[in-house]
Amino acid sequence: MTSLITLRKSVALSFVALYLLIGVPLWYKLTTIYRASLPIEYIQDLYNNKFKEIHLTIPVFVKSDTYRFPDIHDAVQIQVNHLLRSKRQYVDWSLEIFPYNETIIDQATARGDDYHIVDLVLDEFVGYNLPYDSKTTIVYFDDTSVASNDLPFFIAQTLVEHTFELEWNHWSLKPDQNEPEQLANSDIAVNYNPNIHLSMSLLNGDGSPVAWEIDNTLKNIFTPFREMISPLVNFTVDAQIAYYNDLNLYQLNNVSNPTWHDLSHVIDLSELSTTNYFVEQNAINLVIVFPGKETNLDGLQFVNTNEENQWGSFIVPQWGVLIVNKSPLEDNALVTENYLNPIMLKFVKDLLRLLGVLDTKDKELSSPYIVIDSVKRIRIIDNLNKAVETLWSLIKLTHQFQQMAIPQEVLEDITNALDMRLELIDLLNNPHVGSNMDWNKALLMSNEIVKSCEKAFFHGEMLQQNFFPQEHKLAVYLPLLGPLSVVIFSGVKALFNEKKSESEEDITSKDEKKGLEEDIAEELKETKELGAIDDKDSISTPASTD
Repeated sequence: MTSLITLRKSVALSFVALYLLIGVPLWYKLTTIYRASLPIEYIQDLYNNKFKEIHLTIPVFVKSDTYRFPDIHDAVQIQVNHLLRSKRQYVDWSLEIFPYNETIIDQATARGDDYHIVDLVLDEFVGYNLPYDSKTTIVYFDDTSVASNDLPFFIAQTLVEHTFELEWNHWSLKPDQNEPEQLANSDIAVNYNPNIHLSMSLLNGDGSPVAWEIDNTLKNIFTPFREMISPLVNFTVDAQIAYYNDLNLYQLNNVSNPTWHDLSHVIDLSELSTTNYFVEQNAINLVIVFPGKETNLDGLQFVNTNEENQWGSFIVPQWGVLIVNKSPLEDNALVTENYLNPIMLKFVKDLLRLLGVLDTKDKELSSPYIVIDSVKRIRIIDNLNKAVETLWSLIKLTHQFQQMAIPQEVLEDITNALDMRLELIDLLNNPHVGSNMDWNKALLMSNEIVKSCEKAFFHGEMLQQNFFPQEHKLAVYLPLLGPLSVVIFSGVKALFNEKKSESEEDITSKDEKKGLEEDIAEELKETKELGAIDDKDSISTPASTD
């Protein structure tokens, strides 16, 4: 009986052990969400000191054909460093001044590349010039500036305050500033993206067929601009013609010198934005509007024209450019290349403002190659800043939702972005690397870093915030685990209670047996006292006297 109880006890304890040691951990493991281990401390350190590892260097070669200045580069370097230290910098950057190296320049030219060059030209006055078609800064000097040793300071001032004006203004902080000023007017410029769609539309207020020589205009004017700015922005272009749509501009005929704010109360450009479908996130529009004859027989009176142009131009903030023509088109009209060329030239200038390259309306692009090169560097730093901000937002999100899943793909994207960031910083900090192709490579890398960070942040499971709180987990599995737990533990309890009852019965049996033996012994004693011998039941009688 005892061995049977022991066996039943062993089986019951085995069920409990299986349930607690294997079942519960296995259930918890299978129902626990996967959270990849992110480099939280490293990202937090980057967020607190975003540019501590960066010392952006821009190589500049000094060339002099008239006089030989063996130490001019060292003298200019001292003056450049002094000017850069005169203001607190948001990003640690500097110019590395080198003597002109013909071998390096020729090799770069052979592969279609170039560097920043200072060309010293002896003249009767002191001044500078930034050519339109190169990254060369021409500095004019006279003998007096050489004799007074003013030439190094003038070269340094020209480089810092003019050639690299964008970096100087953007990264220099005022005493009460902690963040740099925007690269351009944020109310006008679209959000930067390396891929932008350009949509061109011709709107005719009438239904008469219209043709336009947009192909030739794009080929002659926009294509060279597109090639020049391609390292910064890649454009995809579409063109269309729409009829019976003049945006109801005739309602502004009583307004003199209207602005975009006046037009915004009359027209709705959202219809034009929804007619095209493209994969790029950002788009810029060029809309050329011709009024209809029925509503504008005498033309749009508010459009100010001159002998050269019969149209007016309006920049629509963060949207594009609206070209409003004064007069309607004739039937079966052809909008010629000569008519479209001035419009396209105006659009290209406005496009630079929409892209954030120009920051003022009337400012001319004196040297587009130098300006675009500077914009690349500023975009690189802005991309690094944006990437760290995105990663820190991701970390805060995972802290806020402790039960949110963190897939392995998220960790891989973050690791890829951080590794590429270190590679990019090595490139930026190298004073011997800084050609046009190098900055293009650095810009592409910074774009990839931002893409990887945003891919991690907008991962499907992260974006949907798929998580399974503990209370929900218990609510789902309690109907299964509850009865199972009750059966197992109640069975074990019953087993132990059954053993205890059997033990009490054994004790009772022993007590009864002992009492019975005591009774028998008492009876035997009484029998002996009565004269019973050998435990036989006999009674002795007295002998007869006969």
